[in-house]
Amino acid sequence: MQTIIIGIAGTAKNTGKTTTTSSIMSEVKDNKKLSLGLTSIGYDGEDIDNVTGLPKPRIEVWPGVLVAVAEKCLKVSTAEVEVLEVTKFATPLGKVILGKVTKGGRLVVAGPNKSSELRQVLNKLRHHNLNLIIVDGALNRIAPMVEVDGLILTTGAARKSKISELAFETHCLVEVFNYPVLNIEHDTFRFNSILSSDAVDELLRQLETAGTVYINGVIGEKSLMYLLEKAEKLSGKKLIFPDPIKLMVIGDINKIHNIFAQLKHKGIEIGVRKPIKIIALTINPYYPKYRFNSDDYEVSYVDKEKLYEAIAGKVSVNVYNVVEEGGKMLFNDILNYKNNT
Repeated sequence: MQTIIIGIAGTAKNTGKTTTTSSIMSEVKDNKKLSLGLTSIGYDGEDIDNVTGLPKPRIEVWPGVLVAVAEKCLKVSTAEVEVLEVTKFATPLGKVILGKVTKGGRLVVAGPNKSSELRQVLNKLRHHNLNLIIVDGALNRIAPMVEVDGLILTTGAARKSKISELAFETHCLVEVFNYPVLNIEHDTFRFNSILSSDAVDELLRQLETAGTVYINGVIGEKSLMYLLEKAEKLSGKKLIFPDPIKLMVIGDINKIHNIFAQLKHKGIEIGVRKPIKIIALTINPYYPKYRFNSDDYEVSYVDKEKLYEAIAGKVSVNVYNVVEEGGKMLFNDILNYKNNT
């Protein structure tokens, strides 16, 4: 049985990630033939209980769901979980356990923080022949998402309340994840990381004779800018990165997308070794509006139709408002993605 692992990442707090996750899980629950696993990259840190100091449970689970969560999550959850295994992976909320929900209820989902740990936890979940595993995450801790098969991004006015700015940023995000897969040839020159102008100069020297450079680590934003300044003679060359996640952690996504667009304009081909596709986007028109007079926030919304039209017109993937539409079409996108991979 093929297991598909989906990451759900919010671009900011209050962009609807929990609602998106719940809408997908609801579709799984309604389909009695499907099995589900659930874990998280760390935890968001919001909704802290003032008495216990622990996160409040927000995700509704049901008997049979397999979970990989930190030990203390079980103490504040209304769901009951049979512990199948206690792993060696430590978190601020205790070691990550692998468990099976025996009584439905709400669950705090807080899991491993590191990519290597998430990989091993996902392998343990895979051994149970699950149809779908959901990994809860966020843009500011996206690095471990390299372990998933595809991403659902949640964004909205809480990220940027100016619709045109949000639409452009979302466009840049999707474009970076759409970079093509490029093969590493035998004569490809390899770099670990490029974090200085000296390293860029060395890369440029290697590209005089090599047609392709593979950057296995990270490249700094300043180094990328310096490369752009020196890139006039690099037409026809290739730069390959491990995956889109490595590009996401460089810096401001709008700026990074702009630099890579200029490099491509100069004839340099940009690609990745491992693709991680954005399957769909969900949007949320809500945002907390700050009131200067009273020094607090009020509930506010941007125009939901304009938000949808602006973002849908800028990206190449489906866009959903799951509060309005439910999760059925989004879930169908996940199933179609699974069948095509």
